[in-house]
Amino acid sequence: MLGYLTQSPMAAVAREVVEAYGDVNGWAQANPVGTGPYQLKTWRRGQQIVLEANPNYRDETFPDSSDPADRELVAKMRGKKLPIVGRIEISIIEESNPRLLAFNSGALDYVNVPSDLSDTVLDAAGHLRPAYAERRVAIARITQPALQYAYFNMDDPVIGGYSKEKIALRRAISMGFDRPQMIRVVYQGQALPATQPIPPNLPGHDDNWSVDLKYDPAAAKALLDRFGYIDRDGDGYRELPDGKPLTLVMASTPSSRDRDFDELWQKSMKAIGIRIEFLKSKFPDLLKMGKAGQLQLWRLGWINLYAEGDAFVQLLYGPNIGQTNYSRFSLPEYDELYRASRRLPDGPERNKIYRGMSEIVAAYNPWWLGFYTIENTLVQPWVQGYKKHAYWEHPWKYLDVDLKREQAAR
Repeated sequence: MLGYLTQSPMAAVAREVVEAYGDVNGWAQANPVGTGPYQLKTWRRGQQIVLEANPNYRDETFPDSSDPADRELVAKMRGKKLPIVGRIEISIIEESNPRLLAFNSGALDYVNVPSDLSDTVLDAAGHLRPAYAERRVAIARITQPALQYAYFNMDDPVIGGYSKEKIALRRAISMGFDRPQMIRVVYQGQALPATQPIPPNLPGHDDNWSVDLKYDPAAAKALLDRFGYIDRDGDGYRELPDGKPLTLVMASTPSSRDRDFDELWQKSMKAIGIRIEFLKSKFPDLLKMGKAGQLQLWRLGWINLYAEGDAFVQLLYGPNIGQTNYSRFSLPEYDELYRASRRLPDGPERNKIYRGMSEIVAAYNPWWLGFYTIENTLVQPWVQGYKKHAYWEHPWKYLDVDLKREQAAR
């Protein structure tokens, strides 16, 4: 509960502000009122946000740290009043190449490396390439508290259900998808195979345990054969055990990243004899359709903003169908374990329950358990005070700029 209370949706908002400025959804984004270190100066939607330091911000200085790795950082920043920088300019750059080019030109002070461009920044060992190292650009790296997965709609007549043959179909699909190639090519090595629903570095994750289904197309084909998913008409694609057509329909956005995924899914499914088609639509529309149970199969990501594994196991909690439980998975045994986990603090007893929940996920396969993403951030040599944090994407109030060093670099 404490974790949830730290999130921005739980922040108190003045009723009169919402009543005066709220849109049809009750949002007052263009007129934010709060007590934070910065206040909104201008907002050009889809282009730029400008923040200016709040002159009424509380008396706060750069914090100390007991971490030996922070010794040099704290020594440089100790005593500085927060926020340090008076103006923050946020550029909205959706495409990968322009974003990295803006950093290379010095227009951006720091940037998260787009995973599809990792090879241009990092060598095979994960070190900065000479063009960046020579400029004394710093790199910060974390395994994000995030899971990329694909859900199977458990209410779907083709791939849903709890019978052995339906579980076998979902398991074969999971084993048949070439995840190693996806990590190697699409993510350029900046991802790790998921071993369980809760990502690393979160309470409930067990580094020494896995329910992962490894890529094994031969085993996937054998499993399909065993349960009657065979090619009856000789067209190269399998039919359902009752002889009806077997076609997967995966939801996908029009983005270039999703096109890469689509190609790999199609190639992987064709290799095991399963026909797959793609339903293309914008993300907000797919989100509505997913909550309504109108999608058969969709790849999603879930990231947590506080140190708690609950955010991932709740994705399969039955009462969350129509909200975050897109797979529409509903099993009393799982739901009871989830409720029990909510009554316990972090510790061995709760971790045992989480493990039991993961075993249920492995037994019924409502998900293709995908991967954990690695995020790399490039920081210009003139930026001071930056320390990458798993749950705090933009620590603006702690940052400073060495103007002389910046001018010299230009």
